[in-house]
Amino acid sequence: MMPTMFGAPRALGPWSLLLAGVMLLIGPASRADAQSGAADIARGKYIFGATGGCGCHTEKGAGKPVNAGGRRFDGPFGTVYSTNITPDRQTGIGGWTDDQIITATRLGRRPNGERLIPVHPYTVFNGMAEGDLKAVVAFLRTLPPVNKQNQPKRITVPLFESVFLPAWLAAFSPRETPPASAPTSGVPRGEYLVKAVGHCGECHTPRGLSNAVDNGRFLAGNPKGPENAEVPNITPDRETGLRWSVQEIADYLGSGNKPDGDVAGSLMGEVIQGTASGYRDLTLADRTAIAQYLKSIPAVRNKIGK
Repeated sequence: MMPTMFGAPRALGPWSLLLAGVMLLIGPASRADAQSGAADIARGKYIFGATGGCGCHTEKGAGKPVNAGGRRFDGPFGTVYSTNITPDRQTGIGGWTDDQIITATRLGRRPNGERLIPVHPYTVFNGMAEGDLKAVVAFLRTLPPVNKQNQPKRITVPLFESVFLPAWLAAFSPRETPPASAPTSGVPRGEYLVKAVGHCGECHTPRGLSNAVDNGRFLAGNPKGPENAEVPNITPDRETGLRWSVQEIADYLGSGNKPDGDVAGSLMGEVIQGTASGYRDLTLADRTAIAQYLKSIPAVRNKIGK
């Protein structure tokens, strides 16, 4: 028996019993779906931080909206501006499907088929596990939408996008095979975070005349990296590379503090701090895995700077 709204008891009819049964069945499933969705978003935020917070998509300066684009990048082909990847439906990626966002991230193609300039590192993001990419997409959809038009690129090389870029990609683009699932610990985890997610080689590896990364000198430093900054050699070369201990590397990635008391600056400071999240949000286990991997790669003698 149960009371009516006026307090008088009445018997539950068959339809009420059916409805109660349906609610009992739906309730736990809905809660499980909500918990699963929250876990995916949290995982996506974590992986987003492991990329350095996709800082290229946020303009420099305090108070700039996260992922709203507009950051300028100059190259031998001209000038491009990072795009709005907030969930705004008019100017961002709010109207894209999950698969379209993943295709752009991994293969460098917009939904309309337009090819992205590989300032966006899809040539290495293609090594990310599908589950991690889906989680990042789930997280991106939770960020505040920002209605901000993208700035058009200015390409100065004739036939660059129709002829030279496809030829360059065919000749020099890495062809990674993404793992079925992301490694979870040790050196394999560190390699995955450094090579695919963190895309460290895009800044820390020298480039040749073709502007392709010279993977024969992987992570050996770049005298003229992004925004013309010197990027250090982080191979374990005793004279010109990274001579810190595993613990010192892990601590640096979490705090930005160097063993000599100096702090990370320039682009490295940005990726440690991140935007919505950054390297500082990585677990000690993951920061240690990165450090262990860096200690395991071939040492390359390549002096950067004075």
